Amino acid sequence: MVAASTEDEYRDLEHALRDIFSDAALEVSPIQSRGHRTAAQVDVQLASGSVRLRVELQRGASRAQLIDAVEFARMAPSHGDSSVPVIASPYISPASQQLLRDANAAFIDYAGNAWLAAPGIHIDRRGFANPAKEERGQRDLFSDKASLVLRTLLVARAPMGVREIASGVSSKDERIRLTPGYVSKVIAELERRGYVSRRDEKIVLRHAEELLRDWTSAYRGRRRPGTHSYFILAPSAEELLPRIADAFDAAGTDYAFTGHAGAALVDRFSAFDVADVYVKDLDDVAPALASLSARRVERGGNVNISVPYYRESAFYDRQMSKGGIKVASDLQLYLDLYDYPVRGREQAEHLYERRLRSLVERDDLS
Repeated sequence: MVAASTEDEYRDLEHALRDIFSDAALEVSPIQSRGHRTAAQVDVQLASGSVRLRVELQRGASRAQLIDAVEFARMAPSHGDSSVPVIASPYISPASQQLLRDANAAFIDYAGNAWLAAPGIHIDRRGFANPAKEERGQRDLFSDKASLVLRTLLVARAPMGVREIASGVSSKDERIRLTPGYVSKVIAELERRGYVSRRDEKIVLRHAEELLRDWTSAYRGRRRPGTHSYFILAPSAEELLPRIADAFDAAGTDYAFTGHAGAALVDRFSAFDVADVYVKDLDDVAPALASLSARRVERGGNVNISVPYYRESAFYDRQMSKGGIKVASDLQLYLDLYDYPVRGREQAEHLYERRLRSLVERDDLS
């Protein structure tokens, strides 16, 4: 007997197919699929002839899950017919749709997006929005607290246990506490989305490059605190960096340079005229700014000071430049620069090639 949730999946699939093939006769039949995946055989009777689809239903559509689904479809045994493998999911984002097109993998989602190229048929539907922005009960992997787990896994040189992750985070910063129970829940969500697997009771990160893509996309939509702009008399923004660092250190202000200024301190690529600085509390910066004769301005400033969206984790894994200046981590710089308005994408990609690729695309990730 088919479970109620599975029945809902088949119903949603059939509704989506009838919308896509509005003038065709359809027959949707559940079938057995290797790996206990939910699957269906769909016979489509078109005016030009019949087409058989072998549809793999995906409950989630993270980039990792889609990559696995493409590989699974390619390795699936032949059924002795010309059935077309198709990936189906409640919603597939535009970026993930392009990933599937590039892989020549047919797909549909229940919002109405679809791409299918087969003899006698070509369908390309796009632009349909996600009808349900969040899945109920879905843990936010890219929240401030959960990102501590991601940051730890991305820099780990060997598989780690849940308790090891929790204790590692807590020991690195005494103000932050992650319990094994919380870490276990984040790992469960990562596993559900196909981003980790388990090996001898250790956690192994998978598809790290795709995880970073999903993270960058999610970060883009986060609402961040406002920025306070200041003008400090100086020949250039770059010459301000050690002065700001000295003033903040002397005043006991917790800070980290980000944006182009932060990138310039670790691997310079492009010129900049504004220094972006993260602080934990805007009220704490007044003494340091006074010592710098900083003037608050609405426009034309050369220093932007803000509290980061990641109030804890943006400082957790920060680094020190050669001159002893505190800088956001390479990962945080990448997230901040990727959609930065002036040459940010170029700087982010440069940072990735020079400092992140070796972590994200290393051979020990499975």
